[in-house]
Amino acid sequence: VVSAVYEGSRPVFFEIQALVSQANVGFARRTAVGINYNRLSMILAVLEKKAGLNLLNYDVYVNVVGGMNTGSTATDLAVALAIYSSFKGKTSSKRIVAVGEVGLTGHLRSIPNTEKIVQEAVRLGYEAVILPDRNARQSAESGKVNVSDSGRTVTVTPPGSDGSKGIRIIGASNIRDAIKAFIG
Repeated sequence: VVSAVYEGSRPVFFEIQALVSQANVGFARRTAVGINYNRLSMILAVLEKKAGLNLLNYDVYVNVVGGMNTGSTATDLAVALAIYSSFKGKTSSKRIVAVGEVGLTGHLRSIPNTEKIVQEAVRLGYEAVILPDRNARQSAESGKVNVSDSGRTVTVTPPGSDGSKGIRIIGASNIRDAIKAFIG
């Protein structure tokens, strides 16, 4: 699952990989490379409680491709979606970017600089961005992107564009909404 963080003066995009496999020994292993181990534990607990995944007897390995260390909660959603994708064996048929902080209740918390991440995602050719609801609304209302449709899912183009290159912004209020948007 592709995610992004805003570093310095520009968005940085990267891939988050997850592998979920049946544990063969007495306890399940958890391995995190490029993300905080405690964040991974919290995301796993939220997926179990709020998305109905039973990960107790499964090894979970999460890796940020390229050896980058994200250090940001903005990647929580992409980590959760990568774990869900590996566990269920389902992937998205679209080129999607996922950003957002996952709270203990399963709700998605907003993050800063999403308008710039959306603009860069358009430039890079992604088809959709899954954001927390609040960020999706702010992007649509900010004037920093041109809205060509309305509702929870909006199509946007960068200002000055001819409209031929657009992207869907998908607002999700919780982890279940984000999973539906990702797999759907």
